Amino acid sequence: MILGFNESFIPLIVAGTKVHTIRAGQRWQAGQVAQFCARAGQPDQYEFWPPKPIRLVQTIELTANEILVDGRPLVPAEALALAQADGFANFAELLAFFAGQPLPFQGQLVHWTDCRY
Repeated sequence: MILGFNESFIPLIVAGTKVHTIRAGQRWQAGQVAQFCARAGQPDQYEFWPPKPIRLVQTIELTANEILVDGRPLVPAEALALAQADGFANFAELLAFFAGQPLPFQGQLVHWTDCRY
């Protein structure tokens, strides 16, 4: 399955500092193989990284001031770690990225590494 990314995240994924992604819906399951693509769905779509199996999918909920993973609120240090592992400098930057989504945002935290929360 295609896992599309904003091109600004590509260097972080390839470097291994972005180790998961947040997605709306419930389409991802552990064991599925993700094709890492930029410009997904466009005529110039391209794969930027070899396909990888999805190791774990956790539920995620973002509110105006917290993150819940699998129903558990993360303490501030965990929220910062999650934001940074998702390619953001801090939790506020992660929330700003999702500013166009109505809150609370509910979706999936899709892992291709052994990272867990």
